[in-house]
Amino acid sequence: MRHIIEKAEEVLEEFGGRNIFETAENSGAKVWRRILGGLKGFYICENGSRYIVVNDELDGVTAAVVCAHELGHDMLHRELSVGGIRENTLFLSSDKTEREANLFAACVLISDKTLIEELSYCRSIDALAANLGFPREIVMYKLETMNYKGYKFNLGDIRNNFLK
Repeated sequence: MRHIIEKAEEVLEEFGGRNIFETAENSGAKVWRRILGGLKGFYICENGSRYIVVNDELDGVTAAVVCAHELGHDMLHRELSVGGIRENTLFLSSDKTEREANLFAACVLISDKTLIEELSYCRSIDALAANLGFPREIVMYKLETMNYKGYKFNLGDIRNNFLK
């Protein structure tokens, strides 16, 4: 987990923008919004060019989460996408790379400081997620990274396939 947290911190420090789409673009990935039907997004690296494609029909929060997740694939799993990641390999609940991309997304979307501040107002994961404006699952992943850093948050099961 350490390498995921460190990579997210590096990305934010080096490429951080006003939003995740700008951060991804600053990193050198091209971010495209396209109508993808039931597919929320995907990542592909071909001929040295990196592409994050996000479904243009998603609401703003979901699109941001998908972009952050795909940026996670770009930063952590680029070598796996040579020749393209195909639609049927995305968001597999048992896939280690999907879990890692979710952890990365949580780290880049929610700062430690913001999470700690919001915890003083919230007494449940659902309330925390509502205050932060992100899906419960992303908040759970963030709490998991915080526990890795030494905090003692009580976590239940985290659904890895929430973006499916």
